[in-house]
Amino acid sequence: MATTRNILSSFRYEVAKAARTCDVSSKHKIVADEKHFAYEPVPGQRKNICMACAPAIIKKAQDYLAKIASELS
Repeated sequence: MATTRNILSSFRYEVAKAARTCDVSSKHKIVADEKHFAYEPVPGQRKNICMACAPAIIKKAQDYLAKIASELS
């Protein structure tokens, strides 16, 4: 049987090594040593999301995956 691939492997929580700006809201800053959400929609183009914005991004992704899963059944 073929191995099932994880298509969401570019989504992860990280600890910032340096200060960053949130890619959802430029008003939100991510400071060094702060946990944040990161993903790469295209390899080499990482997006950094602060912990204030991350839950909404993850919820939207969950809703979209649930919609796709329901269409498959």
